[in-house]
Amino acid sequence: MGKLSWNDLRHIYEGQFGVEADEANIWIARELFSKNWIGTPDKVGRMWQDIDICISYSEFLIEVDKFRKKNNLLERAAFILMHEQKHPAIKVFAADAKYGMFKMKAARFANLCGQWNKQLRNAGFLKPKPQSEYTRKSLIASAKRVEKKLSKSKLLVKRPTKK
Repeated sequence: MGKLSWNDLRHIYEGQFGVEADEANIWIARELFSKNWIGTPDKVGRMWQDIDICISYSEFLIEVDKFRKKNNLLERAAFILMHEQKHPAIKVFAADAKYGMFKMKAARFANLCGQWNKQLRNAGFLKPKPQSEYTRKSLIASAKRVEKKLSKSKLLVKRPTKK
């Protein structure tokens, strides 16, 4: 049969689902180029299914880290400053991700990068953030307090009532 074109795909939708070709074109465009591509805070985007984009993003993060250390910035500030300066690393990542990163504001780009970092850390693609000793100790202490409250409430429930 050969390669499928966008027009062929519209006609497939038209034949199988009983919709007009133009309406099928709108559906396809909405599905491919909506937030499903970059993702939402709750849902990982489809672009992360492509290993080339993941590799490009990890190379972008290496460049961000170099820029951050060179200019003594926090990660979010580095994202914003690199975006405002139209850094070449962002251009390379945007070309691989097939999404215009410079169409959005710098703060939106920084939010997306933070969201992607969190999602990719949860997926195991990126290393987790190192915790400071203070944070680790405070989380352990908090867990102990919660466990102590739960054990007290269980003891209160187990006591027999006196008549």
